[in-house]
Amino acid sequence: MFFLLSKLLYFLLSPLTWCVIAILIYFLSKTPLIRRWAKIIAIVIFLIFSNTYLYNLTERYWQINPIPLHQHVEAGIVLGGLISFNQQHQGFFNGAAERYTAALQLYEAGYIKKIIVSGGSGLLLDTTDKEAIFLRQQFLNAAVPDNAILVEDHSRNTYENALFTKKLIEQNKLQPPFVLITSAEHMRRALAVFHQAGISVIPYPVNYNVLPHGKNNWYDFIIPNLCNFYKWQDLWKEMIGYAVYHITHKL
Repeated sequence: MFFLLSKLLYFLLSPLTWCVIAILIYFLSKTPLIRRWAKIIAIVIFLIFSNTYLYNLTERYWQINPIPLHQHVEAGIVLGGLISFNQQHQGFFNGAAERYTAALQLYEAGYIKKIIVSGGSGLLLDTTDKEAIFLRQQFLNAAVPDNAILVEDHSRNTYENALFTKKLIEQNKLQPPFVLITSAEHMRRALAVFHQAGISVIPYPVNYNVLPHGKNNWYDFIIPNLCNFYKWQDLWKEMIGYAVYHITHKL
């Protein structure tokens, strides 16, 4: 049920959804006052959430800045969310592919001895394709030995990532700390979940949506960018998920 609700919530978190709802109210309502406020709300939503400067400012605050790894640990944990499958069940790396390349680099450099891949299917209905299975094969193709790869392919979200990874760690008697490898935007929430599960991890954020300490161009302030609507949707998901997680674990 929680997984289903999270999918619904993700749709409702989109500023584009809010804007469309306001526009529909404007056209469908016959009350002048309601139409006026719906028009104002739609314009305000569009101006705020299409503005690249405001998005970049918020994203830089939320993202975890790069953290160099200065110690050698027993294992690195790669979280799913970097693979997409087509209708023929063929896997392809998506925009979060740096999670894979970062883990491979850390392994080849000797910073991690094993790679734990955590991720099943994030789809609501078709759960045939498992990210962890696909990633295991990609690591094998990159000459990582089979005994250096541990697979957890049942998790559907970050909470289950931590829950099932902990069982895998205990079964293989691995010693902490572990390197947690995920996107910079996702790292803050992932850290909270893994720490709550009792797993000692060192954050290794990758895949930055906005460059840390980067600069804005002049057009970021004035030219609307519709792509920002989708970026805000992902950012809201992380922020609200982080807040809800902390609230529910303090009750």
